[in-house]
Amino acid sequence: LLAQGEDGKMKAIAGEGTDGNLKTVDPTKENADSFLKIDTRSNALENFFKKFSEQFKNPSYTGIYAVSTKAVDKMAAFIEKIVKIDAGDKVLDPYRVTPEGKMQEPSQGKYQPLDLNKLDWKESDKLGLSGESLQDALKAMSYGHKSPGLIKVRMEIDGKELQTKARLSLEQQPDGSIKIQTHPCQEKPDFEKPFMSVQFTEAEQKQFQQTGHGGRIFELEMPPGGEKVPALVSLDKITNRFEAVPLSQIQIPKVLKGVELSDKQQEGLKSGQGVPVENMDKKTRPGEEPGGKITRIVQYNAVNKNFDFLFTPEQRRQHQQERSTKAEQKTGQDDNKPLKACKVGEVRVRPIQGGVELTREQFKDLCNNKPVWMEGMQRLQPKQEGAKQTEATDQKGQKYNAWVWPDHEKGHIRHTSKHPDELKNTQGQKVQPAEGFKTQVAVHNEGKTNEPTKQLTDPLHKGQT
Repeated sequence: LLAQGEDGKMKAIAGEGTDGNLKTVDPTKENADSFLKIDTRSNALENFFKKFSEQFKNPSYTGIYAVSTKAVDKMAAFIEKIVKIDAGDKVLDPYRVTPEGKMQEPSQGKYQPLDLNKLDWKESDKLGLSGESLQDALKAMSYGHKSPGLIKVRMEIDGKELQTKARLSLEQQPDGSIKIQTHPCQEKPDFEKPFMSVQFTEAEQKQFQQTGHGGRIFELEMPPGGEKVPALVSLDKITNRFEAVPLSQIQIPKVLKGVELSDKQQEGLKSGQGVPVENMDKKTRPGEEPGGKITRIVQYNAVNKNFDFLFTPEQRRQHQQERSTKAEQKTGQDDNKPLKACKVGEVRVRPIQGGVELTREQFKDLCNNKPVWMEGMQRLQPKQEGAKQTEATDQKGQKYNAWVWPDHEKGHIRHTSKHPDELKNTQGQKVQPAEGFKTQVAVHNEGKTNEPTKQLTDPLHKGQT
């Protein structure tokens, strides 16, 4: 694969063109037969690079990567995503080809990304995973973490195929290959049945819901039915499932974010407790001065096999107060902004009804699907075939009062003399105007007259009979 241009657009090398120059195609399944396929263990790749060395020095080529022929489209989507952000990202090291046509030597260090060329891509096809659905998750998964969010997968249970959402992770097998593991999402944590032979107490359930962690060492049957093993348990708040890590696999560092941990702090972290740690080095964000310090409650997370850095109770109160103050300031700013139309389901709600601008409270109620009583509305409606007519509306433009509410069956806002709850009891009957408007509507809309009014030429006003 060849990364072209500043945007890192990926192309698959197809060999030599008719003009003697490098030929590339889009990295899609349809072009699979055109891809240049080379055994990276032989010198064929090196020879190819020598032949096109001058072209590869072209500044428009920002990187060359060797990927498995089993999933060119998925790998291209993943690499392109990373290259656009940072072409030097270490997660790309397993695929880089040097200017001499050799695979880059793996870098040394504690955390090395998995080589996705060793992934069982047939399994991803069975799960219905596309390159687009995976590209945002593969970087985290390459470092042994779960996908940051839920991904739609296709699964087969009892011979039936179904669609569900799950977090995904990668697991290296004894033979060096890599398999995708699924962690399906469930609606809520299951506190009813035991987890690996342990029934959580009410206090522990509350602890899980508040912090996401059990807060102590549990003796678990790992696997179920096996020997009991001391472990820490955390709740994955994305999938609502419990996960455990044996104590034997947990390494607590002596120095955390520049702070040397005491023996007591290390023991507390190893036993699953939340431990206060002061003056840790703060990660510098763009625009911030380096050298900042933070104080947090640190607790081991069995889901991501790392540490959570939680606010202290005092910091939480301060944070909530700051959010509340900002919300009040925003509300004050919003009060000065003109109201904009909103949608309630498929019904469009405008801030002006019958020529009258709604108050913010009325508009908020309407947008929350609540009827509001409006007074002094006025709408001149021409008699046109197919035109919608508002109940109890005076066609000569006189003011009227009515309930205004979203009618989801008709798909528009209605003005009615009766509250919508009353109308439900009289469905199928014609909606009548309020008593005080019957004469006015009868005279103006229906052309009716009576002795007291037939001599009048002007519209009726309030108080006239």
